[in-house]
Amino acid sequence: MTGTSATDTRVRPDVTGMRIAHRGMLADTRRFAEITARIAAGESCPPARAAAVAQYLTLLCDSVHHHHTIEDTVVWPVLVAAAGPAVAVDELEDDHVQLDAVLGTLRQRASAFGAADADRARAAAALTETLDAAHALLSEHIAEEERVVFPIVDRYVRVDDWERVEKAAKKGSKMSFEVPRFVRYATEEELVELRAGAGPLIRILLGLLVRSFDKREAVIAG
Repeated sequence: MTGTSATDTRVRPDVTGMRIAHRGMLADTRRFAEITARIAAGESCPPARAAAVAQYLTLLCDSVHHHHTIEDTVVWPVLVAAAGPAVAVDELEDDHVQLDAVLGTLRQRASAFGAADADRARAAAALTETLDAAHALLSEHIAEEERVVFPIVDRYVRVDDWERVEKAAKKGSKMSFEVPRFVRYATEEELVELRAGAGPLIRILLGLLVRSFDKREAVIAG
């Protein structure tokens, strides 16, 4: 969403996509920690549910890793080129190294949880521990990133440069996973803008993707 003020009519980059991506990471790590904690405490988890949880978490790890890779390879260079010494991203890059280590553990434990011969309660407890760690790291990192990055984008980055960032982000992402999550975690106002900018075919595709996503969500919910 672009914005202007009474004294500045410059069109600004739209960081809505990044905001929603951050919102989804935090919401997913929190809700899956709650789901796996209930399973660890004895809630029923037949093989189909365990497989759906494991699949979702693997896709989530792919999504978070892709997001951070785009930041390291595209976003940070754009910020430095635009703002120079006004921006410092070293600590944010260091966070990505820590997060990648946690994501590696999360992948392993999700796979163990989904295995046919898993001790489901024990695997769920280990998974909950890792999801809690991922959520804590992401919460701290995202808060700092939005505090540092968004004002720099707003003040220094050109719209066409930010559009290049968004194109790069879409290029390597799994849209069948990302688009329904975007719809799930967008606000009503954000969804209105999304639908207003989408043609009839895109709206039909959105509906199909969301329905497929919702079927898996029903299995995950048990």
